[in-house]
Amino acid sequence: MVLEVGCGHGRVAFPLLAAGREVVGVDFDLPALQSFRDELEAKELELQKRAQIFHEDFMTFQFESSFGTVIIPCNTYSTFTLEDRHMIISNVYKLLSPGGVFVASLPNPVQLKSLYDELRVNPEDVGSDLEGSFPHPETGNPVQVSSRLIANEKSLGWDWIYDHLQPDGQVDRYIRSTEHYLTTQDTFRQELIETGFDRIRFMGDFDNSEYTEDSPYLILSGMKPAN
Repeated sequence: MVLEVGCGHGRVAFPLLAAGREVVGVDFDLPALQSFRDELEAKELELQKRAQIFHEDFMTFQFESSFGTVIIPCNTYSTFTLEDRHMIISNVYKLLSPGGVFVASLPNPVQLKSLYDELRVNPEDVGSDLEGSFPHPETGNPVQVSSRLIANEKSLGWDWIYDHLQPDGQVDRYIRSTEHYLTTQDTFRQELIETGFDRIRFMGDFDNSEYTEDSPYLILSGMKPAN
């Protein structure tokens, strides 16, 4: 059984379910969970039975059984403060079965720090970059997606800007903001060690390659000892 922390709309959960896994998803974002539930209802009943979705704060989340795997995908782990990560990783450890594995993916911390330092030196460089576009699922009108970085006091703010372009020239704008806290690989390692994990590993991409400062991601994993 897989526990996904921050399951959102189910982008990661659905492929796991399609592969035959049992998935428990936890998230505090109610609209995202409703979207997950709506899409789940359109799936075959056998797949639906293998999914459980909870609208809860993971720091206090409890479950009647343990998990073989706990994942925090989609760059979510670095959006928590040091204090919150300690509470999260402690609960992950409690919920894992002996021999269970914890995996989290996050942006490369070296590259985050480099972007942060550049913005602190040149704050006038703050602007939005067009990332792409897609048709609105209800109107079919184009939605332009852009991103904007902001150097906060202790974090790198990341705004995703969605501009829904109307035929009359009006623009409906929605902004989704996150903060990625500046943390080093060594800090992540120490957090896992202090919690009790062993067999700790850092990968740089989803092809199982080892992590380097030039890697696109930092994917960390650790195992709860079997004894």
